[in-house]
Amino acid sequence: MIIVNASLKAKEDKIDEIISEAEKLIVASREHEGNITYNLYKDVLDNSLTFVEKWESKEALEKHMKTDEFIAFGNDIKEFLTDELDVTVYVAEAVTGN
Repeated sequence: MIIVNASLKAKEDKIDEIISEAEKLIVASREHEGNITYNLYKDVLDNSLTFVEKWESKEALEKHMKTDEFIAFGNDIKEFLTDELDVTVYVAEAVTGN
């Protein structure tokens, strides 16, 4: 399994706009082949946003990153950010759970 944590720092007055744009990406991404989960979380202390994604394989993630909705989201929100995205990709193996 591949896990992606993609954190972004939004301009304070643009958080709601990013979340609105993210909703479209999340709905579409959950339908992409190989997606296990795709969520966006907001840190209540610093208002940062973090996507947490789980994919069946590296190939599924790479295919997702080439989709129109993924590319459009990146283009649509870049002016709303105070810094570059901080993306970390992990290869993981579940040790408990389903």
